[in-house]
Amino acid sequence: MSRKLGTVAAAVAVAVSLGACSTDGTATSPDEQAAPPAVCAPLPPADITTAAGWVGYVGSHPDDIAFVVDDGRGRTVEHRTGDTVPLASAIKVVHLAAYARAVASGELDPAEPVPLSEWERWYLPNTDGGAHPKALQRLGVTEPGATVPLEQMVIAMIQESDNAVPDYLRDRLGDAALADAAAQGGWDDLEVPTLLGSTIALLDPAMSRDARWDAAQRYAHDDAYREQVVRMSPGDDFPAVTARVQESGVMGSAAGLASLHRAIATGDFGPGSDVARRTLEWQPAPPGLDGLGFKGGNLPGVVTEAMTDPDTTSQLSCAV
Repeated sequence: MSRKLGTVAAAVAVAVSLGACSTDGTATSPDEQAAPPAVCAPLPPADITTAAGWVGYVGSHPDDIAFVVDDGRGRTVEHRTGDTVPLASAIKVVHLAAYARAVASGELDPAEPVPLSEWERWYLPNTDGGAHPKALQRLGVTEPGATVPLEQMVIAMIQESDNAVPDYLRDRLGDAALADAAAQGGWDDLEVPTLLGSTIALLDPAMSRDARWDAAQRYAHDDAYREQVVRMSPGDDFPAVTARVQESGVMGSAAGLASLHRAIATGDFGPGSDVARRTLEWQPAPPGLDGLGFKGGNLPGVVTEAMTDPDTTSQLSCAV
């Protein structure tokens, strides 16, 4: 398990044990009329490298974070659950869900060999933190004319967080498949995402949100436009880049993200649950857990994480 995920998971445990504390130091029960507010401990200093520090960060930055935590025993901690916020690569669980349904229905064959050139149509170099090259290295792909099993591409989308696979899947399956997969997991208001289009919009601030998918498709099929985009730069003004990430990035809610993860973990997602679950649970479970499915993401100014312990007797699900 990654260090970031371990820290966030620990913070989740701390949050559940503390209950929902407001920024003025009070705790609330699920039934406001059943129990009066209790006094919470003073907030620890904000520090995103420790569990307690995350609690401090939440308390001191209430407008900058959204989360849902459910311990499976009726205790929940929620904040801005339905607000639309940047999700970064955590959104890729939607593409995984759509792929899993297509595999379950027989529409897609996980063993299908996909030409590397088709995968890399949707790849914009130097914008994914090295995820794509790392995936190719793990897979042992060294030749431009190679093929890669479709399942391994999807695994790379989750494990290395490859940014090209999501748009490949959207182009192949269609927007309705992504929206339907999200809705099957209880996420009804999905804005169908494009990772490539969002990145191009980051490089081209004048681009509207409605134009992003057209830009992604043009990049994949128009060599001249592709060369133009590759030469673009976001600049070195970090505050300005961070602000544009908020505007151009893929968006959604903590509630939707948590609902989809939970449906996959419990099997309520239906056909394809097993495919999606084993892809999300690719790392060994921490001690005491039956499994840990997760997908996170990060961009300038954005950190996201969603995880679920699929223990059938006690389930923890959260999205941050």
